[in-house]
Amino acid sequence: MALIFYARVSSKDQNLERQLFRAKQVNADKVFEDKKSGKNIDRPGLKEMLNYIREGDTVEIVSLDRLSRNYNDIKGLVQLFKEKKVKILVDDLPVTHTGNDLIDDFLLDMMISLMSFVAENERQKIRERQKQGIERAKQKGKYRGRSKKYSPDSNDREGRLVYQGIKTDYLNNNYQTKVQLATKYGVSRQQLYRILQAINK
Repeated sequence: MALIFYARVSSKDQNLERQLFRAKQVNADKVFEDKKSGKNIDRPGLKEMLNYIREGDTVEIVSLDRLSRNYNDIKGLVQLFKEKKVKILVDDLPVTHTGNDLIDDFLLDMMISLMSFVAENERQKIRERQKQGIERAKQKGKYRGRSKKYSPDSNDREGRLVYQGIKTDYLNNNYQTKVQLATKYGVSRQQLYRILQAINK
């Protein structure tokens, strides 16, 4: 029955010092680390830990978002721990450390559901504020939407050059087939047809 510690920061520029200090404090038997975003669970350290853990082990983390920032992923990982009969300790959720496994599991599930609800509610508020902002901008005539990558007014310099090159070759009949034209400028056929539609408007 080993105590496993999982530490994660979002990028290589950040350091794991605080989390690794905690791992030493609790005398962790094994530490797994990641310096990668928590937006998904495709991380080498996490995968290695999931392959390493065995029934009766305990996994400790400083906070739930070290596992993931996606609460559906967190739910899936917690369920996996349960199936493997591995206990999870979350340092910033001491309320889930009662010593009674059934109560701890119930409280942890409840906290995850609550945090998931709060996060989703916040995302909806952000989307609503964005929608309201766009509506106000439209009313003032200031909203233009996102510019297309391949267009004369694209924010992407390479996209503007590709558009201009295709336009020049197309209008001057400087191509044999549209497939050849797409290949020359490194765009898909679908992208080429959209560009040609814009040119022909």
